[in-house]
Amino acid sequence: MFYEKGFKGVFYSLKGILKEAFPPNRLILEKEGLCFEIFVPYSQLEDFKKQRGKRVEIFLSVLIRKGEKIEAYGFKERSERELFLKLINLSKVGPSLALNLLSTFSPSALREIVLKRDVKALVKVPGIGPKRAERLLVEMKPLFVSLVFKEEDLSIQQQEMLEEARHCLIGLGLKANE
Repeated sequence: MFYEKGFKGVFYSLKGILKEAFPPNRLILEKEGLCFEIFVPYSQLEDFKKQRGKRVEIFLSVLIRKGEKIEAYGFKERSERELFLKLINLSKVGPSLALNLLSTFSPSALREIVLKRDVKALVKVPGIGPKRAERLLVEMKPLFVSLVFKEEDLSIQQQEMLEEARHCLIGLGLKANE
């Protein structure tokens, strides 16, 4: 199974009537008489089941398997879609593993696990053993280090460390706005 890595899809989100939600992670969404099969994180299926018959918006990632078929992956939140796209571009991470990661952890929880290098937490994901967890932690770190978070989203300890770092940089001759 080989996917076009880095494929930039033409679909971003889809609004329609949620017709069905099938275990373990499959939805049928109807848009103007056309039904779409969409795979979602396992953890979101129950929430989607409650929306059956209602109009919903799903953030999409549509992948084309070389020479085979088109698959759609959907998410309740934009941030989940964006992280999914980043994860599938890592070495040896396909859509199934990326979906397992997002089924087990929210993007912010996964960020914490990666930054803390928490192998024990990562091996809870189906398909990830200790060796693979170690490798993934290294590969995923740049995905989260480059993300900008609001200071109020940081813990008090992290805010104190950030303030201390600012003071050190000012002490080295940098200006506060640099």
